[in-house]
This record gives sequence, structure tokens and C-alpha cells, in this order.
Amino acid sequence: MNVKVSPSLLKGSFVAPGSKSVAIRMVAGALCARGTTVLRNYPQSDDTLQALLIAESLGATVIQNGDEVRLAASGQITGSRIDCGESGLASRLFPFLAALNDGAYEVTGRGSLLQRTAEPLTNTLRALQVSVWADNDKLPVRFRGPLKSGEIHADGKLSSQALTGLLFALPLAAEDATVIVDTPVSTPYLQMTIDVLARFGVQVHHDRFRRFEVPGRQSYRPVDAEIAGDWSGAAFLMVAGATCGEGPIRISGLSDFPQQADSRICGVLEQCGVNVLREGNDFTVVPAQGRIDAFEVDATDCPDLVPPLTALAAFARGVSVVHGAGRLRHKESNRARVLAEEFAKANVRILLRGDEMKIYPGPVRPCQFNAHNDHRIAMAGAVLGMAGANITITGAQCVSKSFPGFWEQLRRAGARIS
Repeated sequence: MNVKVSPSLLKGSFVAPGSKSVAIRMVAGALCARGTTVLRNYPQSDDTLQALLIAESLGATVIQNGDEVRLAASGQITGSRIDCGESGLASRLFPFLAALNDGAYEVTGRGSLLQRTAEPLTNTLRALQVSVWADNDKLPVRFRGPLKSGEIHADGKLSSQALTGLLFALPLAAEDATVIVDTPVSTPYLQMTIDVLARFGVQVHHDRFRRFEVPGRQSYRPVDAEIAGDWSGAAFLMVAGATCGEGPIRISGLSDFPQQADSRICGVLEQCGVNVLREGNDFTVVPAQGRIDAFEVDATDCPDLVPPLTALAAFARGVSVVHGAGRLRHKESNRARVLAEEFAKANVRILLRGDEMKIYPGPVRPCQFNAHNDHRIAMAGAVLGMAGANITITGAQCVSKSFPGFWEQLRRAGARIS
């Protein structure tokens, strides 16, 4: 699907969708609990719906009524195949629950997930003495459990998601475990994991995310919970409000619990001179009216924030610098390279040097912008179009991975989209 986005003036309010990252973790917790878990405000994105299919394939009964999900589980993992669709988090979380069993499993997916490295999964499974078979450390991955607990050394350099899977599985092991992490990254996502585990009555202790003590023989208990709004999607709405709002733009449904890394967008906007006002779980962005200051930020722990930050920098007064760009290589696309390629078409130059991105604003010019099947690239292109010039985004349907209502919410707020 191609979408043409033209310069627009936005007004009114948005509702943040439920967080994909929180929802998939909550499904994993529900799968481990004996009884029925109720999840409200469940997002209808591709990845979150795939998580429900995975839960069913591993033995749960799922009943969905609108944005409410009832997931009944026995606390035992069954099945033999885990189809993760295009969800990287699912591919690095659910296999560890299956690896508790003495059985053979296959992890597979489709689309861009088949091109991404599976090393965070395969390396961590091997550290648990699980037998693993994979071609060039890419999906499909086959393995046979059960995993061995005890003292485990994990490399957190590539991703925090495999460590998340590990922390979900180890509380159910027969022995206590100690996990030593060489290079922890995306620590806010690890805190999110710990927060979600606590909701299910599971305890994990850590020392600065470098050493985790996980008591074994714990039990998950079912919960009745509402999925928090998604800061990752909301970040694009906030940047749109700052760059092309006709008046104050309100985004509702956001909260502080569990912790989400991309809530840092508020601090960056304020660094740029953009006022962000809070009232409970509602946030109001006051348009900058062309007075956005350049900024410098370390995004090592919030890599998903880089695309909206790049769109923000395109309209700043001066050169903005983003550190931590190396974390973008193993996403749905090589995001750093793709951002540089696509923004260049719109006359916004991005210089990549090692782990650093420098974004040079320029008068945005019309162009055809390839989303590269990456939802966050497509949404960044939308901001370019609304605040700059006519941008035609090819493959724009990929926003359904995390924010299926993105285009419709923008239209209702006055965006010129065809």
C-alpha cells in the first residue's frame, strides 16, 4: 500500500495504543500461570495477535472479545512448533518457556524475521546446555530441552530480549539460578520484564542488571490487568504535535508502569524547547512553531526512539546527534542505514560514523519514501510529510505491526493523507 502524506496542521487528541512490548510479556506470564488471566486494552497489532496464536499453540485457551483477552492456561507448556510471525520479541521469549521441557521444538517466522540474526536466542540456549540446530544462526531454529539452571553467563550486547526470555523461564526451573550479564543493554526493557514478572507474583533480584538472582520453583499466578499505552508509538504522535500541531496536541493512555524506555521522548522534546504538559496519564505537546532546537541524546537503551528522533531532528535549528546507532542494525531493517538512505531523498542528510548519527536538517523536498517493511520507518516518513513536503510512503501498511490505527488517527486529527 502506498500512502501520500502532505503538509498538514494537526489538532485535537490521540489515544496511544496498548504497548506491544508489555502485551507480549503479559501473554508469556499468562501462559505460565495456572488459571485464567484477563488482559484489557489488548492491542490489535500484528505482533500482539501473533503472541496469542503462540500461546494457543503451546497449550493455552484464548478467548478474545474486542480489546479484552481471556487466556486460560494449565501452567504446562505443550506443542512442538513456535511460529513467531515477524515478532522478534516473541522469537526470543517463548522458546525459553518451551526449553523447560524434555522435548524437541522448532521456532520459525516469516518476512524480515527470517533475515534477522537469531544469535541472541541460539547463544543463550546453548549457555543453558540446550541442544540447538540452526543454519547460520537464523530462523528456523530447532532445539531440544530441558535447559540446565545454575550459574549462567549471558551476553546482553545484541539484545535484551533473550535475557527477558531467560528471566521468564528460570523461575519455573527446579534449581535457583544466577545469571551474569557481560554487557547489559536496553536496561529499561529489562526493568519492564521485572515489573511484569512481579505482577504475576514472580521475584527476580538484580545488581545493576549485571547479575540476576532467580529463585527456582516459583509459581505464576493469574492476573486481571490493563495493558499500558505504548510510548514507542506515542513518540511519533508527540513529534508530529511538536512539528506540525495547529494547537496543543493531547496523547492519552500513557503511564509510568511498567517502565517503558521510550518515555524519554518527553525529556528530549523539552531539551529542544518543546513544552510537554502532564495531567495523570494524559500528555499535551505544545507546538514549537518552527523553534525546535538541535539536540544530543544517547539512545543505547531506547533504540526504538531513534526513528521519531530522526524525524524531529529534520526540523531542528542545527545539527542533532544521536549516540547508540549500532543498536539499530538488527531490527526489522538495518534502521540506521535505511534512515540515512530514505531521509536523504527528502534532503535531510544523515552522517553515520561508528555508533553515532548526525542529522543535518534541510528544507524537506517531495520524494518517494520506502518503508522497507519497517513500521517505525513508515511512521518517521509520515512526520516528514506532515511537517515538510509531499512524501509518498511505499509499503505503508507495515505500521500494522505495532500501531494499526496510526493512519486513521492522523486523518481524524487533520492530517492530509491519501
